[in-house]
Amino acid sequence: MIGDDKGLPGSISGLFVTACTLFVRRFVLYGSLAFFAFAVQLVVDLAVIQDTGLATGLEIIVDSFVLATVSIGVAFDIARKDADWSTIFNAASLRWGVVAVIGGVNWLFYELLWPGMFLPPEQTGYGLMLIPIVVLMGALGMAQVVAAIDPVKSRLTLPFVALAKGLLVSLQFINLGRLMLFSVLLTLPLFISTVLGAYLAQHHYADADFWASVPLDALTMGPLQALATVFYIDFLRRAKR
Repeated sequence: MIGDDKGLPGSISGLFVTACTLFVRRFVLYGSLAFFAFAVQLVVDLAVIQDTGLATGLEIIVDSFVLATVSIGVAFDIARKDADWSTIFNAASLRWGVVAVIGGVNWLFYELLWPGMFLPPEQTGYGLMLIPIVVLMGALGMAQVVAAIDPVKSRLTLPFVALAKGLLVSLQFINLGRLMLFSVLLTLPLFISTVLGAYLAQHHYADADFWASVPLDALTMGPLQALATVFYIDFLRRAKR
């Protein structure tokens, strides 16, 4: 599915502009899907299941379709291939499950690593030990792009290919600087969500976890996934040098 990368600029600023332009080009499609994902979680989480574990699973599942759709749409546009919404939906439906599997893996790493971000400074080497955590989360985010757009012979092996290729390509020395920048941007909403969730819980707001994370996720996941897709294709180009 990955196409010609010659249309991508070489500068970081150019990549940001490209990601924004391509996201805005199909904003109605991506925005509608993000709103639908939010609406589904609003109804199901608050009115039906009211269970944190099931709510997390639902979030991974519905968000994964949005992520797959954005990555596939952006990849088509970078390759200058004509694709209407039905073509993108069909392609996303084929990769949705694998993207969700990688999303589950990312959530496990998040649960393991994220609490370490809030340890006292002396326990984290005054921030130095946090850098690998942030970078790893960014590399795992790239694995979802691989799951969505990388050509493979068998979807059965795709989860393993996505994890391996996402890590190997993004963690190459030539890509580390750009990966670190993307990783910081990726973790910013997580920081905001964590702080907001603690504030809402402290003030006894109902459904604090939902309101601290799901609306923010709906607003940010599309643009961040567009940026991740542009960066990943750039990483592939730079790794061939």
